[in-house]
Amino acid sequence: MNDLCRSFLDLWHHFDPVSATHAGLAEHDGRWAPWDEAALREYQAALRAIAGATEDLDVEDLADEIDRTALLDHLRVQLFRLEHERPQVRNPALWVEHACLGLHGLLLRPGGDSVGSAALARLAGLPGFFSAARETLVEPPLILVETALAQLDALAILVEECGRRFAGAWIATGENAAETVAEAEAAVDRLRLALRSEIAPNPDPAAAAIGEEEMDRRLHHEHASRHSAAELWRHANSFAVDTEREVTAAAAAIDPGRPWRDVYESVRDEGIIAGDLLAAWDVEADRALAFAREYGLSDDGIPPLAAQEAPAFREVLEPVAEYLSPGAGAAAALLSAPVRVDDEPAADWYRGEHDRFRLGWLAVRLGAPGRHQLTVRRAGLDRMVRREIDASSTLLGWGLYAEARMAGLGYQPDPAAQLAQRVLLLRDAQLAVADLGIHSKQLTPAEAIAYLLARLPIDQRSAAADVRRLTSRPLLACAAMLGRRELLRLEADARRRWGGAFEPSRFFRDVLAYGALPVPLIRWGLDLDA
Repeated sequence: MNDLCRSFLDLWHHFDPVSATHAGLAEHDGRWAPWDEAALREYQAALRAIAGATEDLDVEDLADEIDRTALLDHLRVQLFRLEHERPQVRNPALWVEHACLGLHGLLLRPGGDSVGSAALARLAGLPGFFSAARETLVEPPLILVETALAQLDALAILVEECGRRFAGAWIATGENAAETVAEAEAAVDRLRLALRSEIAPNPDPAAAAIGEEEMDRRLHHEHASRHSAAELWRHANSFAVDTEREVTAAAAAIDPGRPWRDVYESVRDEGIIAGDLLAAWDVEADRALAFAREYGLSDDGIPPLAAQEAPAFREVLEPVAEYLSPGAGAAAALLSAPVRVDDEPAADWYRGEHDRFRLGWLAVRLGAPGRHQLTVRRAGLDRMVRREIDASSTLLGWGLYAEARMAGLGYQPDPAAQLAQRVLLLRDAQLAVADLGIHSKQLTPAEAIAYLLARLPIDQRSAAADVRRLTSRPLLACAAMLGRRELLRLEADARRRWGGAFEPSRFFRDVLAYGALPVPLIRWGLDLDA
């Protein structure tokens, strides 16, 4: 199984050299993805060959069967997207984000002539890459055009940063880089012009939706879920209603005479961090890790997770915080916007998005025992499929599950922190509703923004970024909710089955031995199907 997974990864890194860069592999650092039709046909044929070999493989035990199922479903999802969804044709943000990730991945690397040469090669290849984008894109949905335009502004910043960072290396090797940088900047401007006035967008407000049939396909193959999109739509709405009820109760525990939003705004104001947000993160990450270790949810093998300010291109899609996996650089929590926002009222608002109460829960989700702990544990697994193949429902759901487990153990019991945690979860619930609504064509992107503004204490900028992410990455918010739900059910079933032998530390250890495979496959492996 390791050999087949290795064959797939070699193929994937050739097809997507930026993913290789972010995995810490340097051999493809100077290239962009070949998304022309001839290259896509070759890649699809190779994927089919690996999928066929995976199906035909004789497996000896349950562990191999679980790994084979995970790898085969991953291959099928990739094939279907390339053959039927064809994101390279309809999503200009895919091209721009690829370029942003390609340069940013090199900027994360320690200095050296080889990194500088790779950066120059990528800058030199950017005009051709974007020329291919202009020739390939056909009637992209308007919301994805708007996303790409916002990311192009951030890409221009990355081109400038490469020019500053690698200028010394280029001079030392005799490279005449000024013209290459100028041509890369012109390529960014040329694509911006094409998206604004030459490539006609799809006028249908629901054009970005993938539709219920594809939603069901993704749920089945990507997340090994038996649920349909319609079932999850009902669950997400119910979950949002139940969570808002909990928010109301948490606010009433602080001030029963005021609406929960007013109470929460007061909590935000009380928790605003006047000093260094990144330093405040380090304090919260250390505190969460110490608590997790005390209760056996973590150990000395998990290093603390530091924070960095998010690069501008990531803020286009994530207005609060996200996790950067190790590879090209060190693992980090990326905190969005609070440092860079220019006008003072907006800066204050975004500092409120990272108040000390919310920051404590984000440290649990993204650090230990959440996403960072899962990432560290899976990196040490012997089975390659479990190291390399993942489901977003498990990756994101694990952070939400870890938060629920820590809250259940009494972490941050202060009423203000309890309210912040429930409001943070309400955001996840409403994002799942908006995600499913957009892709089942029940909400247009504009209606989704209005929906979020009406139900969450967020501003227009945050709501717009959230909806850009939901349209660019279908079912991501739904996957987080699904993963949390399935992990909580898995724990409840383990408690019933194991009885007095149940210990949180054992449950964490046994689950994380499967990496980030879909939770139903973990359930199969733990013999908890019944």
